Amino acid sequence: MLKPIQELKAIFFDLDNVLVFSEVMHFKAWQMVMHELGVDPNLLDFQSLMGISDSAQSVILKERFGISESATTIWSMKRSTFATLLPTGFSSPEGRNDFLEKASQQYITAVVSSSGNTVIQAVLNTQNISSYFDFIIGHDDCERHKPDPLPYLYALEKAQIKAAQALVIEDSPSGITAALNAQIPVIGILKDQTPDQLLPNITYFNSFTEISHWLYQPPAILSKD
Repeated sequence: MLKPIQELKAIFFDLDNVLVFSEVMHFKAWQMVMHELGVDPNLLDFQSLMGISDSAQSVILKERFGISESATTIWSMKRSTFATLLPTGFSSPEGRNDFLEKASQQYITAVVSSSGNTVIQAVLNTQNISSYFDFIIGHDDCERHKPDPLPYLYALEKAQIKAAQALVIEDSPSGITAALNAQIPVIGILKDQTPDQLLPNITYFNSFTEISHWLYQPPAILSKD
């Protein structure tokens, strides 16, 4: 298991299925868009869409189903459809708000996501948690996206810290790979992954309550013997 970081100065959070259980809503939005474009929504595979930016998904789906509309148009349709679903709200991992309140008082905190910046901000506002974060980094901020390390390298630059002084909380293989490629310690949170999507040598937790117990555990007492 990854040991708590001694010189921790920042925690970077992915958004979807980390701060909010939103992947199901993203999938529903894609199903609605595919139906509108004349594609059978039942042909979509939920797992294959996890952890990939909407822009990349638009290219993949256009090619897979021979859609005549441009990838940019498909992407725009997805964003608009997802926005209409936001008022229905999300569930979230156990202990999230308590963890964010404590972490934001001790560390630099940021959201690093492949979602568009307006989508990130809308989700945070809907959940009333935007005040817990010092900054966000979204799709609009980077030319390359997870699993490329650039979003997390940019987060390090904004936080003005070294990789060893940060912690990333992710769920998807692409996000975890991005953190590892940026040489930042990373832990996972469990939600909807299949066994093959759980990466070896990564510590996974079921909730923020578990993460809090791990992160704030008291140091081991050395024996005098």
